[in-house]
Amino acid sequence: MTLRSPAGWLLLAFALAGCATVDSEGGPPRRYENVGSFAESTATRRDWTPHLVRMQLGLFPEAGRLPAGHVLPHDEVEAGLAAATGSGVAVTWIGHATALIRIGEKWVLTDPVFMDTVGAGPIRLARLAPPAPALADLPPIDLIVISHADYDHLDLPSLRRLAVRNPEAIVLVPEGTGRLLAPVGFRTVIEMSWFAKGRWGGIAVEAVPAIHGVRRLPEPPDSSHWAGWILSYRGTRLYFAGDTGFGSVFADIRRRSGPVDFALVPIGAYEPRRLEAPFHVDPEQAAEIARILGARVAIGIHWGTFALSEEPPTEQRARFLAASGGGVATRVPRVGETIVLVP
Repeated sequence: MTLRSPAGWLLLAFALAGCATVDSEGGPPRRYENVGSFAESTATRRDWTPHLVRMQLGLFPEAGRLPAGHVLPHDEVEAGLAAATGSGVAVTWIGHATALIRIGEKWVLTDPVFMDTVGAGPIRLARLAPPAPALADLPPIDLIVISHADYDHLDLPSLRRLAVRNPEAIVLVPEGTGRLLAPVGFRTVIEMSWFAKGRWGGIAVEAVPAIHGVRRLPEPPDSSHWAGWILSYRGTRLYFAGDTGFGSVFADIRRRSGPVDFALVPIGAYEPRRLEAPFHVDPEQAAEIARILGARVAIGIHWGTFALSEEPPTEQRARFLAASGGGVATRVPRVGETIVLVP
């Protein structure tokens, strides 16, 4: 991320301080909250400021140390997409929390981020690895699910380009998020509250809780909600966590929504724990979420794409793979790799 002007530093200070705005009727905006038991944030602005400034200036020395062969060659990416086309369920990891899911003969895209940088104005965080497949190489998209409105999950430039190519795609977002997509160009954007259900193109979709928060300028903190998603087709159920900390909500999801077969869980952006634990699971907690939900296979996402925290991507990958067991097989794809879950 770059801060090359005084305006950039002012914008960062504005983000750290939060934003004091009101809704269209003049009252205070709704502020969403986490539920159940979870790691409460005790860090102050003074605690966060040096961490965020180091992130902006690229001063996490290990964050760019990617595993060998981190990005799949183009011909292998294409071969994986061809295999996904003929499968029952397949997942192609594009980078960060962006995944292309083949289910029920439909293409579903999660948290689409394809640009070289993400952020607001002069505050931009650069990608460590390119997206694969690139946006121009995607098949026609039927459904898009977005977990929350942080810049590295809801990227308006990416969404605008997708809307030009796929104006009829259904976009599902958490409560309070739809207004942010109003100028993007999709014909159908639907907000869903936690545990709300719907069906599109034969795929059943349920929004489920997560442990997180939202910071997006100039919006007030937590003025839109955050969620995970469960996709179901003919008895096969796939969970996409988006971005989350650890808490009791996952037992609630299992109790209210039933078990899943496969889970896409975040495995990066977790150090230092005193700052990140309320918002991001560590690799072992990510595997535990999959176990709680009854998944047979857990796929590690949200890593090796943006330098959001201090731990190296090699550690993110190794720790998640080592957390396999207890009925869950953990897998960590390369950028552009397709994992066929149901042939």
